[in-house]
Amino acid sequence: MIKIIYGPKGFGKTKIIMDDINEAAKKAKGNVVFITDKKICSVDIDLNVRCLYTEEYGVNTVEAFLGFVKGLIAGNSDIEYLFIDGILRIVNTDLASLEVFCKELEKLHETAGLQVEMTVSAAKENLPPYMLSYLG
Repeated sequence: MIKIIYGPKGFGKTKIIMDDINEAAKKAKGNVVFITDKKICSVDIDLNVRCLYTEEYGVNTVEAFLGFVKGLIAGNSDIEYLFIDGILRIVNTDLASLEVFCKELEKLHETAGLQVEMTVSAAKENLPPYMLSYLG
């Protein structure tokens, strides 16, 4: 399952995803991973959640980020939840360019049972058609 939290900058998407991360940490049987670009909000996250910051790894394109995520899953098959805050900031691209990325996340859901939630800074009317099925 992929879930997208959308809205304009300042809407409160990060607060929503933080609440969802902490809720997942309470019920997860496997591991919970949170990825964002900068070191923010780590004090608000359950201590059992693995926090990763892409700026530390030089990940800033769709292809690099997809490889990063697949590497995480390959190295730890116990990852149950993956949360991504600010996907457009991380990969420095537009919404249309994320379609292949989302399709690959769907495959990871099917093969590994990975639950993915991410934030996208965009109004609903600006989301491409492929994203509409991911709205939570």
